[in-house]
Amino acid sequence: MNDKKKKLSRMATWTVAVFAAVFALTAAIMWLVYYPMTAGSSWNVMVAVLKASWPIFLIDLVLCAGVYVGYKLYLDRQK
Repeated sequence: MNDKKKKLSRMATWTVAVFAAVFALTAAIMWLVYYPMTAGSSWNVMVAVLKASWPIFLIDLVLCAGVYVGYKLYLDRQK
């Protein structure tokens, strides 16, 4: 049973890392796109980036959560 917990913990770490990497990469690319076009402070740019890329973040979250839950179900079915 300890081996399953270790595998599930490792999968959780990987899914969080993948989500963070996609989030950071998307936010950085969108920042480069929106920075010259957005007037005001950097907070205004960040709000514009989040408004424009929230579907990408949501899809990434759903995929990562789905992989984690699927792997958990897979481990639960193993003996």
